[in-house]
Amino acid sequence: MLNYVTGFIFSEDLTHVVLLEKLSPSWQKGLFNGVGGKIENDELPAQAMVRECEEETGVFIRENDWVHYVHLKKPNYFELDVFFAISDLAFSAKSTEKEQVHILKINKLPKNIIPNLKWLIPLALDQSLKFNKPAIFIEN
Repeated sequence: MLNYVTGFIFSEDLTHVVLLEKLSPSWQKGLFNGVGGKIENDELPAQAMVRECEEETGVFIRENDWVHYVHLKKPNYFELDVFFAISDLAFSAKSTEKEQVHILKINKLPKNIIPNLKWLIPLALDQSLKFNKPAIFIEN
């Protein structure tokens, strides 16, 4: 089973989000996705989120500043822990690897995004919700 994290850095006024234009895996090529990647064997999901964010964007966001709001799993295939952080460090994000970092207006997201971002981003921004623990979703 593969274990991943992905996260969204939102600007403090909640008008912008940091997304990466993916080159791989092949099914994601040309699509926008959150910052993230594989969880290493010795890491907790929040630690992986901190590491992946810094590696991919050059932005360091402390573990306690990430909100773990979704755990998505497809049995026998993958588990994905989804986080968000609200910080104007979003505007400091830069491409540090081959995949390009984009700081996008939330109300003008491109059509070529990973499909689940269409509900993951609004869920994170719903201020009527409190995420004491992540919501669990199981894909068939």
